[in-house]
Amino acid sequence: MMKVMIVEDDPMVATINQQYIERSEGFHTIAAVGTITEVWEALTMDIPNLILLDVYLPGQTGLEFLQELRQKQYSIPVIMITAADDIGTIKTSLEYGVIDFLIKPFTYQRFKVAIDNFMQYHKLTTSMEKTDQETLDQLLIKEKTPISSRNNNVLTPLPKGLSKLTLKKVLQAIEKQTHAFSTEDIASSIDLSRISTRKYLQHLNDIGFLESELKYLSVGRPIMIYHVVPNKEHLIVDYK
Repeated sequence: MMKVMIVEDDPMVATINQQYIERSEGFHTIAAVGTITEVWEALTMDIPNLILLDVYLPGQTGLEFLQELRQKQYSIPVIMITAADDIGTIKTSLEYGVIDFLIKPFTYQRFKVAIDNFMQYHKLTTSMEKTDQETLDQLLIKEKTPISSRNNNVLTPLPKGLSKLTLKKVLQAIEKQTHAFSTEDIASSIDLSRISTRKYLQHLNDIGFLESELKYLSVGRPIMIYHVVPNKEHLIVDYK
């Protein structure tokens, strides 16, 4: 089981990142902290296999922590997850050896790509003493395939607890949407709880019918919004 530490000062974003981690098979969150001081305290109790690190943090930035982490000879892999999109920040992060860099808002599909990249790196650096060019290329020169691609001939089974009848109602509600929508938009239209609705939307997101992203509002916490991916109707034909 891969142990993950989340370093994010926005509780809502930290929760979403943790949900993404828990949806990734073989991963679990051992700590979610909001300051660099809390990171060092957590590291005295357990060393994670992976750190998800924000740049903008109170007191000390993620980049400053990353520099100090490397100076202290910690080789923990890091994925940067941040709203920082300037080239200088990205360049510095890469110089300190981050595995991937995710710019907020991002989709679960892109998050999963980052996790898959980490797993390739982990396998290469922990289970092999020697390698060859082909294996190394799989890590360093990643195949450029759309992250939303799916096997068009296989119907993904419904996760435990979801029903085909309710999914049909969710799909009917989605068809009536004229623009990007939230969990609340669908839940209120079919009289279903937001928690249950979110599970159905996550399933449709996982199979590639929907794409999701965090929408940052001028006030309050960000919300997850969804939109239908064009030309993916074949993924839901057996659900309707």
